[in-house]
Amino acid sequence: MIGITLFYKGKKLIGIESRGHSGQSEKGSDVICAAVSVLMQSLVFGLSEIARLPSLVISMNDSIPLIKVTWQEKYFDKISLLVRTVEESLKIIADDNPDYVKIKTEEI
Repeated sequence: MIGITLFYKGKKLIGIESRGHSGQSEKGSDVICAAVSVLMQSLVFGLSEIARLPSLVISMNDSIPLIKVTWQEKYFDKISLLVRTVEESLKIIADDNPDYVKIKTEEI
């Protein structure tokens, strides 16, 4: 099961975490894991290399797998298009695959 956590401060999204394997297929051929991974890696790339967001915090661990990305609330307006796109895309994947992906929200 892939667990997605959306971190909010008030109404502003300030971080996203993806943890685990979906278990839909074997490691390396799991399209659900691949879809979530591509979105999360694109988020990391977009925030770090395109937006050049200062004080971006990225945690990764391939053995879990885990990708966690957080940013300061004050940058939300600058990056909202990217982070909302990733957020909504993850929600679609979770809605289409409820046995393999769960999303929860956490207030920070």
